[in-house]
Amino acid sequence: MEMQVAMKIECAKGEIMNALERVRRQYNLPPCIVDGILSSVLSEVRSETKIELINASNAMMREKNEELEKAKAAAKKVLKTEPEQQQEQEENPIQEEQKENSEK
Repeated sequence: MEMQVAMKIECAKGEIMNALERVRRQYNLPPCIVDGILSSVLSEVRSETKIELINASNAMMREKNEELEKAKAAAKKVLKTEPEQQQEQEENPIQEEQKENSEK
């Protein structure tokens, strides 16, 4: 069974706190220095978050552009066939009238 998001968050937070305490003891750092280190790390994480958001937005835009190109291509096909059909109707008006009369 997969862990719920809230449990994952709490577990990750606990592991970060444990790692932080281990580093504080290992390097004998006061809390004010750890605060500066954490601020720097947080800044890097926020930058990664922004990059991730930009990448997701670009992927979505790329997907929408592909859909738009496909729709344009389909519309061009329809527009190309419509004049041909109109031309055929203009060339054969008597046949069209006979066809309509026979259907009635």
